[in-house]
Amino acid sequence: MGEFVGLIPEAFLRKEKKEDFLLWLLGLPVDIWTKKFIYMDWCKLVGVAIDRDDVDLITGNAALTWG
Repeated sequence: MGEFVGLIPEAFLRKEKKEDFLLWLLGLPVDIWTKKFIYMDWCKLVGVAIDRDDVDLITGNAALTWG
């Protein structure tokens, strides 16, 4: 699994908790690239596809980190 999985609180390790997870992620004092990697690890862990709208929300502009 990904490098950041251990940082994600257990309470958010279900796809039904996506909104709560995203709010938690937005509040983290880390750069946008780290937030994107944490998000990607969460997606892999709970079995959901990476969503460009979510990356926009997390980074402010998905184009900055897409690819």
